[in-house]
Amino acid sequence: MPLDSLPVEFLFRMQAEIGDTTWVSPGPQGDRLVVGVAGGSFEGPRLAGRVLVGPSSEWATRRPGGTLKADVRLVLETDDGARILMTYNGIASGAGADARVVSAPLFECGDERYRWLNELQAVALGAPIEGGVAYDVYRVL
Repeated sequence: MPLDSLPVEFLFRMQAEIGDTTWVSPGPQGDRLVVGVAGGSFEGPRLAGRVLVGPSSEWATRRPGGTLKADVRLVLETDDGARILMTYNGIASGAGADARVVSAPLFECGDERYRWLNELQAVALGAPIEGGVAYDVYRVL
């Protein structure tokens, strides 16, 4: 049955700071853009913390039509010490005030307090901010 909306629950707002950027171009699938993450934070009703620097990065591909295909792996650390792998693919389009990113995050966590994240599919809506990108992340019900 077709839907005209998705039932969702807000998980958290994340702000990630952009670090060093490396271009690998030209490539057979498009220009590759490797973006380091220089930190960030996330906060929501059930979890909050920071984005770890180092293991977190984005591997984007600039496609012929001008959009970017995002391929991101972030390590989140909660305020109470749990580590969560957040991976997502998505499409970035537009420029300036019209820029946006739509993605589909998945999570992996071994900490009992956050294992509930392993069982859900999320969607995220993002936009550029000064020095980075901000996402509102939602659980699909």
